[in-house]
Amino acid sequence: MQKNQYFQTWLFVAFTFCFLLCGFLKIAIAQENQVTPISVKEILFSVENNLEISLSNQATFKTFTLANPNRLVIDIANANLEQKNYQPTLPSFVTSFRNRVDEKNSLRLVFDLKEKLTIKKSVFQKTENSNSGKIVTDFSEKINTPATKYVDPKTPLKFSKNPAEKKVIVIDAGHGGKDPGTIGDYARSKEKNITLSYAKELKKHLENTKKYKVYLTRDDDYFIKLKQRVEKARKLKADLFISLHANSIGDNVTSGLSIYTLSETSSDKQAELLAKKENRADIIAGANFSGASKDIMNTLIDLSQRDSMNNSSLFANIAILSVRDAEIKILQNTHRFAGFAVLTAPDMASVLIELGYLSNKNEEKKLNSLMHKRTIAQSLVKAINKYFTQIRN
Repeated sequence: MQKNQYFQTWLFVAFTFCFLLCGFLKIAIAQENQVTPISVKEILFSVENNLEISLSNQATFKTFTLANPNRLVIDIANANLEQKNYQPTLPSFVTSFRNRVDEKNSLRLVFDLKEKLTIKKSVFQKTENSNSGKIVTDFSEKINTPATKYVDPKTPLKFSKNPAEKKVIVIDAGHGGKDPGTIGDYARSKEKNITLSYAKELKKHLENTKKYKVYLTRDDDYFIKLKQRVEKARKLKADLFISLHANSIGDNVTSGLSIYTLSETSSDKQAELLAKKENRADIIAGANFSGASKDIMNTLIDLSQRDSMNNSSLFANIAILSVRDAEIKILQNTHRFAGFAVLTAPDMASVLIELGYLSNKNEEKKLNSLMHKRTIAQSLVKAINKYFTQIRN
């Protein structure tokens, strides 16, 4: 009887040991087989309209096209975007971009196309002395549309453009995604939605003139850092950058549209406070661009920003007259100056337009009106037409 008990105890201990050993082996194997996800760092259409996708490491991938509708698709195994809401600058033959990660951690990049595209080759080019590199996709037929090339935003540029070329206008809808901006005191309107709506309306009216190439920094509800908004406009070689916002203040009486341009000093205390509020938007994403903006301003203004600041002021003054002619209420001292981070590009005219005050009940209601939105868009189109006529002469 005692021997039988010893045998049962020994059997239990042996079974427990084997069970634990199997568990440890499974964990060890899983850890050994675990692969660090590959980061997609940048998506760029080069000057030749080839597609370049920069990766942190070599990857297994597949590039192909789909029809009805026409799409270019790249599947990258065990990968993700380094920046969650990353939006590449798209050439004119690509209408939109989206991405998703499936249950097998494969990243799919989808580019919606205006026309059918044939792939000549798609290869991984390894960076010398590193496992990183890029997927380069070459199309068999070159697209006869201008593409964008990365430009270091810290490098001052001088552009010699053909006067006959269409001017490039970039419209920036302020805030977005996890940054709602100002919220109305009455209808609870979110600034991010107001600005996107006005940006799309202005784009539509500008495109109807067939005089301009018009781009949005964002076309949906996602967050973009202030620095990236400026970089996108520079990549597109914008001639004019318009950033749209909605204001708020401690009282419920103040109302009216106002326009700001960049200056080393603020025109008044309210302008300074507003600049600080807008510059703080990047803190939400963990990057305080307001701290860097002073250094950027000191460098860029001294180098080549003086002409763009003069042009910015010229456009602001023309826009004020056009808005006033449209019988849109404007704020006293409408043209103001402040150190907005989003206006620091040295090679384009840039203005920030506060469409009105969400802290004012009547103005919040008006900002949500389609008629008011169209009136503002039409008045800005007239101002843009007049501005480019003046600087050409």
